[in-house]
Amino acid sequence: MYDAAREADRFSRAIARMESREGAKAQSYSERVSMGGDRDVMEPTDRRIDYEERCRRRRDEDYALIDRACEVIYGRQDQCSGGIGAILGSAYADALWWRYCAAAPWPEVAAGVGMSERFCRDAVRVAIDTIDAYGLDRVATGLGLAEG
Repeated sequence: MYDAAREADRFSRAIARMESREGAKAQSYSERVSMGGDRDVMEPTDRRIDYEERCRRRRDEDYALIDRACEVIYGRQDQCSGGIGAILGSAYADALWWRYCAAAPWPEVAAGVGMSERFCRDAVRVAIDTIDAYGLDRVATGLGLAEG
C-alpha cells in the first residue's frame, strides 16, 4: 500500500515536471527567424503523452489499491460510517491513511492526525492488527467480531 501511494505520487510529479518543460508560450505576431534548424516543438508533449500511456495501467492499479485501502480505513459505503474509523476511532483511521495512503513520514503523520508520533505509530500497529484479526471485508463494513 505504502509503495502504491509513493508510486502514484512519483508518477504525478514526473508528469508535472514534463508538463513544465513543454513550455507553453504566448503567441507572437512578429516575424520569427529560426537559427537552429528543424526542431520539433511538440517533442516534449509527445514524450509526456507516451510516458502517461506507458504508465496508465500501473497508475490505475495503484489508485485502485489506494481506493480499497480507503474502504478498509473509512468504510465501504460512504467512507465515514465503517472501517477502522468505526471500530477504533477516527484518530486510528487517520493515522493509517496518512502513513499508507499518503505515504507520509512519521512526523507528517503526527501533524496530520494532531497526535504524537508515538500515538500514531501505536495506532497504526493496532489498526493493522485489527484488520488482520477481522479481515478486510468485515473491517470495511465496520463489523467487529461481536457483530458476526
